[in-house]
Amino acid sequence: MGRNNRRWHKKPQQAASDYKPPYSEDLLQMSVDGLNLSVETLEILKKGGIHTVGDIVKRRKNDMYKVQNFNKKKLFEVTNAIAPLRVDFRPEEAPKDRPPQPQERKGEKPIRAPQPQAKAERKGQEQRPQTGENPPREQREQREPREAQLDRRNAGKEQGKNKKGNGNASVDFSRIFPREKLVHSPRIEPEKDCFTKFQRAGKWGFKDENGKEVIPPIYTEALNFKEDMAAVEMNGLFGYINRENVLVIPYKYDTAGSFSEGWANVSLGEKCGYIDKTGKETVPFIYDAATAFTGEGYGRVKKDGRWGNIRKDGEVSWQ
Repeated sequence: MGRNNRRWHKKPQQAASDYKPPYSEDLLQMSVDGLNLSVETLEILKKGGIHTVGDIVKRRKNDMYKVQNFNKKKLFEVTNAIAPLRVDFRPEEAPKDRPPQPQERKGEKPIRAPQPQAKAERKGQEQRPQTGENPPREQREQREPREAQLDRRNAGKEQGKNKKGNGNASVDFSRIFPREKLVHSPRIEPEKDCFTKFQRAGKWGFKDENGKEVIPPIYTEALNFKEDMAAVEMNGLFGYINRENVLVIPYKYDTAGSFSEGWANVSLGEKCGYIDKTGKETVPFIYDAATAFTGEGYGRVKKDGRWGNIRKDGEVSWQ
């Protein structure tokens, strides 16, 4: 037989279908184009079959690494992009203390050795003679008409419902502990700047409103100008330039966000913090994730699995 030269292509990684994120359908259907992501990251997500916010939050963080060319830097960028929407990745499963035993499979009761006392009680019940005063259940149901049997069973159910302290009583905990209705934050539309970035031969630069090149395409990555500053990447590290293409803050950060309210969220290694427009550290690098300030006097930070609002005095309101 001839050699089979047919090529098989790996399908894009699909999110688990058994998990439904607890967010509104409109938010889940929002396109990833509406997030503040770089062009490269958008292309990687779409090639991996991720086109909406729902496609992101249905995955755990570790699942994102299964997308081709997706790395830790991209994960940090996506995490910061979805944080203002008040959404997050699928929670990680809690580790199991011990593996399930053979007798504890789903749908089966555990097998236990019968106790001597229980054996004796069952033996005594088997040897106890049946009297007419207390006949077996099968005999009672044969003697009673069908209607009487139903009336007796229904009466027992009503008595169980009305009896206080009974374990079978139904309690509406939603009235005792009411939950506040989940309200999602409105989507923040990015402001249009007079400079727009463009790409040429794999490098990024900027043009003005008339399409004239004002900053040559020399950067590996670039974010849009915010507050007259733009984060740019060179040799794998981020720094900040002004509109005259002067490097104001040197290249030293692994990831960087845009300026907002005079501060920018950046990361060094595994941790995130904030700097001002002179490059001075304003919030120490102790957080697992951080977002740009919202314009209302606070940003969002994450530590030990919890998100909170951080203000410029350093105080965090954990949620």
